[in-house]
Amino acid sequence: MPFFETIEKGITKAKDLGELSRLNGEIALRENHRKECFTALGETYYDALKQGLTPDCSVLYQELEAVDQELERLRRDVQKLRKVMICPGCGAKLTCFGAFCPVCGAELVKRHVCPNCGAALDPGANFCVNCGNRMAEPDSRGE
Repeated sequence: MPFFETIEKGITKAKDLGELSRLNGEIALRENHRKECFTALGETYYDALKQGLTPDCSVLYQELEAVDQELERLRRDVQKLRKVMICPGCGAKLTCFGAFCPVCGAELVKRHVCPNCGAALDPGANFCVNCGNRMAEPDSRGE
């Protein structure tokens, strides 16, 4: 049986590497699109001011907001695949999770974040609204 387990682990690792490569490609595309949006925003703003008009950049703002949200989702997917958590206090990449960050000591509050996708959760939520993951039942200590 160890032979088949080794093959299965190798296949899983290859799939993870392929997915990681795909996600990084998507991130690069979104970052390029974000730069293009900022360039267009600057040009629109400059042209409007040059003509003495008040610039209306709301469409570009909305597009940038959508790109930023997509980038954040993709980065969370990469973190999940790499089994990495980012400290909210100092931004350190953590590979082992405890109650506190070993770098800055910030409390790592996990009960308000989905362990599957990293999305913020409402206190007492039974399911993640982002991915549908069922949250673990609270333990007997009332946490």
